[in-house]
Amino acid sequence: MRFISGLKNLSKKRILFVIIILFIASWFLFTIIFDVFSNIAFSSYFLIFLGFLAAFTFILFIISFIIPLEKMGIIIIIISAILTIPVILIFGRIIWLFSIFCYIANIVVTAFFAFKFCMDTSTKADDYFYRKKGSRILTRIIEFVIFFLLSWWFTSLTIRFFVSFPNPGVQSLARVFFNLFLIGLVLSGIAFIRLLFTKKFAAYISFFNVLTFFYVLYLIVDLWSEFIFLDTVGYDILAFFIDFLLFLYIIGSIYERVDYIKEKLKIFRADTVALFIILMKLIVQIIEILRELFPPPDVLPGLVLQAQILWIFFVIFTLVVGIYTIFKHKEGKSS
Repeated sequence: MRFISGLKNLSKKRILFVIIILFIASWFLFTIIFDVFSNIAFSSYFLIFLGFLAAFTFILFIISFIIPLEKMGIIIIIISAILTIPVILIFGRIIWLFSIFCYIANIVVTAFFAFKFCMDTSTKADDYFYRKKGSRILTRIIEFVIFFLLSWWFTSLTIRFFVSFPNPGVQSLARVFFNLFLIGLVLSGIAFIRLLFTKKFAAYISFFNVLTFFYVLYLIVDLWSEFIFLDTVGYDILAFFIDFLLFLYIIGSIYERVDYIKEKLKIFRADTVALFIILMKLIVQIIEILRELFPPPDVLPGLVLQAQILWIFFVIFTLVVGIYTIFKHKEGKSS
C-alpha cells in the first residue's frame, strides 16, 4: 500500500526514526510487563522515560518551525536533550495544557485515519476490479451486492444481539449500528444518484460500509473489554497491535504526501506534522499508563465520553468526506 512508501521515506529521518523506535519499544514493553507480568513497580519506569521522551520531542517540535529537521545538527540535538529537564520544570503547566489539546487531537486524528483506512482499502479493491476491462461491470456489481448483503447481515445480527440484553444501556448500543447502517444507505443512495448522472458507479461503497462496521464493532469491544473478557491479557496485546498498525499507517500516510503537505500547509513541514503526531501519541500513552497505574474511582464515564467523541468525528468524516469521495474518486486511478 502507498503508506509503506511513506514509511520508507521516514526511515531516512534518523532522529525521527530513533524517537519512533524508542516510543514503540517502550509502548510494547509496558504492555507486556504490566499486562502479562503485572509488574507495577517496573512499569512506572516507562512512565518516567516516556515523560522525558515527550519533553524532548516537544522541544524538537518547536524548533522544527524554525529549522527543518534534516538541518538540525548533532549540536542542536544535544542541546534539546539537555534542555529537556528545564523545559519540564519551567513550562510544566503549559505542557500539561498542551497535553490536553493533544489528547483531544488524538481522538480527531484517529477517527479521520480510521475512516481513511476504510476508504483507501475499499477503493483500492474496487480499482482492481475496474482495471479488468472485460469483466469490470459484472465483478463490480457482484462486489457491491455481496458486500451490501454482508453489511445488512452483520448489522442485523449485531442489533438483535444487543437488543436481547435486559440492560437498557447495552440495548442502546443497537442504535449505534442501526445509525451506521442508515449512513451506509445514504452513501449507497448517493452512489446510485452519481450513477444516473455520470454513468459511473462507486461500487466500493458497500465494502466501505462493511469495513466501517468492523471498526465501530472494535470501538465497542475496546470500550467494554474489561467486562467482556475474563482475562484481558490476550485482548490488550491484540489492541496494542491494532493501535500500533494504525499509528504506522498515520505516519506513513504523512510521509507519503510530503509534497501535498508542503503545498497545502505552507507553514507546516511534513517533519513538523510527524513530530506532532508522535508527541500526541506519546502524551496519550502517558495518560493511559497513569490510568493503569493509578486508576480513578470511576473510569467508565471518561472512556464512554472518549468513545462518543471518536464516534461523532468518525460519523462526520464518513458522511462529509465519504460523499465528497463518491463524486471525486476516479475509478481505476489512485487518489
